[in-house]
Amino acid sequence: MKYIFIAMVFIALFQIASAQVVINEIMYDLEGSDTKREWVEIYNNSSNQIDLTKWKFDDEATSKHDLNIPPKNGSQGSIIIEPSTYIILASDATTFILEHPNFSATVIDTVMSLGQQDDRTYTLKLIDEDDTTASEITYNTSLGAKGDGNSLQLILGSWNALPPTPGIANSTSDDSENSEQNEENSQSENQNNSNIESQGSSFFIEPQIFADAGKDRITTVGADALFEGKSFGLKKEPLVNARYVWNFGNGKIKEGQNILHYYQYPGEYAVILNVSSGEYSASDRIIVNAYPAELIISRIDKNFIEIHNKSNRELNLSWWQIQYQNNRFIIPRDTIILSNRKLIFSSDTIGFNFNDKENTSLLYPNGIDAFVFEEIKILQKDTTTIQTKTIFEKIPSSQEQLTVVRENNISQDNASQVSQEEEKQIKKLQEDMSQTASVISSLSGENKDSGIYKWLAAIFGIIGISAGVIIFISNKKDISDEIEIID
Repeated sequence: MKYIFIAMVFIALFQIASAQVVINEIMYDLEGSDTKREWVEIYNNSSNQIDLTKWKFDDEATSKHDLNIPPKNGSQGSIIIEPSTYIILASDATTFILEHPNFSATVIDTVMSLGQQDDRTYTLKLIDEDDTTASEITYNTSLGAKGDGNSLQLILGSWNALPPTPGIANSTSDDSENSEQNEENSQSENQNNSNIESQGSSFFIEPQIFADAGKDRITTVGADALFEGKSFGLKKEPLVNARYVWNFGNGKIKEGQNILHYYQYPGEYAVILNVSSGEYSASDRIIVNAYPAELIISRIDKNFIEIHNKSNRELNLSWWQIQYQNNRFIIPRDTIILSNRKLIFSSDTIGFNFNDKENTSLLYPNGIDAFVFEEIKILQKDTTTIQTKTIFEKIPSSQEQLTVVRENNISQDNASQVSQEEEKQIKKLQEDMSQTASVISSLSGENKDSGIYKWLAAIFGIIGISAGVIIFISNKKDISDEIEIID
């Protein structure tokens, strides 16, 4: 049995040594929701380029999954992996890049569902173009990295739970580095104490680390904003493997150095960053003002789309999205739209044309609709109605009840019963009322002293016309069927 075990170990080590592309790191259970956030790192340990076109990823969940060639589905970089190079296979490339904004290496989008049940063991495989298994690993939650912010990393043939290192080599001397750092910290503390005692002072200055949450900022309600934390050690050196905990002031607490967060409601929020490393801790705070997004799609043409910022503040459109039917364009990071200004994105820039204006929308970075474009069509009225309305709107409302017009739908039989004399009187009445309205309108441009007499004259004129209307109606009751009094 002893020799069999030795042989098995030798075969396993030989497979690792001879493999060209290996699964090197697994992020299978992230803090919070895992949706679209899982990823696997693979490494080319050969001296040759390897083309991953037609390769597949097998997570045992469903069928084997294709590797999307960049830039499909938000992927970036090259499908050809260079020698001694690390790349990422992500369940959603866009989400991975948003959560790792400084990551510039290759990210390949694929379907991925990594198991995390305590009573199961899971197998992951890379399948090459010949349907041959190029790399295969197994893991379970007993190895660690279950929801604690760590990933599983392959180090000297074994899996270890450590802070994630996407795109770079896994640490092989974590313990020795920590011990060296602790030794340096101890020496530094002793030296500080010696300096204080030599100065004859009993005041002890406690060594401390420092946290930096960035600067006060303005963000948009509903839009993800990137919060980037920094920390520095006893000698002001950047801390490695420090723990970052953010309190966003609205009841939300998240852990991680770089975090995306959005506010649902406008307001002013105090954001606290707490950093801890070993026995030391530090904190920093910033103020975040969240304002509503007053953004609209103001114009759409076949060859461009125009976005208007109607607010008095400039807005950062990082990772906002323009969607037209099944096409989507992600606005690059740090794209600023100034206050009360417009931005135009051409079809050449966004990669598609707007053949019509329907089904076009502006989305928040998380894919939720922020503004949906709708073209409003105004129905045109006939000329007679518009002209009549324009004239009568100028007449004081107290006189509207005396306005008399003929109905448009008088039948031809009844129309013949109206005498020519009656038609002349009605026409004369309408002309007098139009003249009165013109007099009233012209008075608005004169001064008050000279215009008051004209106002009085206009009022008496209206009263006279009204009396004439009443007399006319009382004497001509036989045309009441064809005449309508408009209230």
